[in-house]
Amino acid sequence: MAVLRNLQPIQRHTLTMAGNWALFGMLFVTARELLLAEQARKNDDLHLRMSQTRGADEMFSSTVAGALTGGALSFAARRSRIAAASGAVFFAAAAAAGQLAVTRLNRYRQQRIIDSMDVGSRPSGGDKRESWTARLRAAVMVDPVSWLPEWFPIRRISSAEYRSMLTARRRELEAEAAEIRGAVASMDRREQALLRRLQEVS
Repeated sequence: MAVLRNLQPIQRHTLTMAGNWALFGMLFVTARELLLAEQARKNDDLHLRMSQTRGADEMFSSTVAGALTGGALSFAARRSRIAAASGAVFFAAAAAAGQLAVTRLNRYRQQRIIDSMDVGSRPSGGDKRESWTARLRAAVMVDPVSWLPEWFPIRRISSAEYRSMLTARRRELEAEAAEIRGAVASMDRREQALLRRLQEVS
């Protein structure tokens, strides 16, 4: 930028701009990592795996970190709240777009790796119609929940998790039934005491 704008002396302006952008880059990375750490802590409290919310957490953290960095950069440059707000919106949108591109590139790379690993296990020959029907059968038999993205809140639970949920619900119902039996017994005792008092009075 110093060279393009012909800022003299170029060496001093180059070092100044490099230091400023390094500072704001550190601010962005620090804010993003702190937000990711906070999201990871919340996932631990909710007993969620990191892979379930990774996409949403990274998008949220990058967008907020971009807004904070853009607002601080614009305010430092122009000393205006309006400039800080517009800078926050612009950098938040840029950070969100960059994170979306990185996420899609990462998923594409992972899919390429998976496809390359499956090459050796695929049959080299055979009828194309049979391979098409086999792919169609495999697509029908795939669990539809597995098609959902990682950040989607719905997931397939295992049999052990389902049994533990049923056990916890049964314990809750047993506790409620015990409370109801206790309340009924207390009402019976009060009724018996009231009847004895009535008989004594009569």
